[in-house]
Amino acid sequence: MSDAPVPRAAPLTVERLTVRADRLVCEVAVAPTAPRSTSPELLARVCAARPHLPLHACVNEEGDTFAAVMDHTSLPHLLEHLVIDMQAQAVSDANAVFVGTTEWIDEFAGRARIEVSFTDDLVALRAFRDAIAFLNNTVVL
Repeated sequence: MSDAPVPRAAPLTVERLTVRADRLVCEVAVAPTAPRSTSPELLARVCAARPHLPLHACVNEEGDTFAAVMDHTSLPHLLEHLVIDMQAQAVSDANAVFVGTTEWIDEFAGRARIEVSFTDDLVALRAFRDAIAFLNNTVVL
């Protein structure tokens, strides 16, 4: 019998990533065993590493910033803001503005579409890769 750890399923997986002229479109699946939404415990870990997230502008029914909904939003929405945050940190233009949207394609199946603008497609692709890896390592199943 092996003592090797059993690999766990990733909470989020990319099903499709499309580069368009003005934005990246990413379809993700939330694993059946993963939480669909954030929790205060998850956000404590996320905000320790990404302290600017609560300050992001965010169009929502509860306020003008991501802080208004971040403790009870979907994992894909959190991923959207992580990608934006990582892009903002990576670009040299301090005036660059990034916008994004997240919507459930099939909430019951855990499938969502995230669209995020970019100034450099390679920076945006890296931000998606790094944000998904960060979130998958941060979510506790």
